[in-house]
Amino acid sequence: MLSNDQVLGISFLFQTVVGVLGNTAMFLVYVHIFVARPQRKKPTDLILTHLTVTNTVTLLTRGVPETMAAFGMKNILDDVGCKMVVYLRRVARGLSICTTCLLSVFQAVTVSPGTSRWSRFKPRAPHYILPSFLFFWNINLLISVNLIVSAKATTNSSSAGHTYITKYCSTIPRSNDANVIATLAATTLRDLIFVLLMTWASGYMVILLHRHHRQVQHIRSTGRSPKSSAETRAIHTILLLVSCFVCFYWIDCVITLYLSFVPGFASELQSAIAFLSTCFPLVSPFVLIGRDPRVPSLQR
Repeated sequence: MLSNDQVLGISFLFQTVVGVLGNTAMFLVYVHIFVARPQRKKPTDLILTHLTVTNTVTLLTRGVPETMAAFGMKNILDDVGCKMVVYLRRVARGLSICTTCLLSVFQAVTVSPGTSRWSRFKPRAPHYILPSFLFFWNINLLISVNLIVSAKATTNSSSAGHTYITKYCSTIPRSNDANVIATLAATTLRDLIFVLLMTWASGYMVILLHRHHRQVQHIRSTGRSPKSSAETRAIHTILLLVSCFVCFYWIDCVITLYLSFVPGFASELQSAIAFLSTCFPLVSPFVLIGRDPRVPSLQR
């Protein structure tokens, strides 16, 4: 019979392998569209390409070390490796929040009716994508820079004076350090702003969908047969992605908040957080594969 650690290791291995393959497949689909079929390119493709990259980084920096640790490997990272893995993981998490928010806001602006106050941003919206990426990378690289100093390889899970992130990496808490307080405040503010923007854009699109549904009912009452709307399909896809993200995000937040009041190292809950952090990167490419008619396997 498999032990709990072995089951956990298999779970992380499955998440990592399947998630990386799914995100790589979607990345290649978008690259193929950009290069060989530009006439089928959508404005959101660049945002989704960026999302697949951040998903892959998250899966590799979280899934690979967690798999190795779950199978009993010791000292899998030294201090330098731990700093790099934790830093890249935290940056990728922030980029995932920002990119998902940009995706929902961009789609909300794109589908807004001509009478809406947001309609004037439609022609310029695609030109804001690359500057937005640059802004996201800058703020997330800066917000997480404190981890380069504080992260260390875990050598003894019972050591005092450490706040443990995982079985292989820990941080030295310095609650009175102004840099730590500033980092926590900046991270919280970033998450709050982007999650609220994401929620607003999603709510706005739900309202638009409701109006569209009423229009479709009116068309049917006149005896005409309405065709499925590409915009409606795109809204459904993005709403599904955002719903998955928000769901996993809030569960993660609740567990993390609970852990902040639990003394010592709660390995089960730490493993739960690690598992949840890779759920969205695992699920999102398959949501896109299942709903994008440009994926070759769905055109047969």
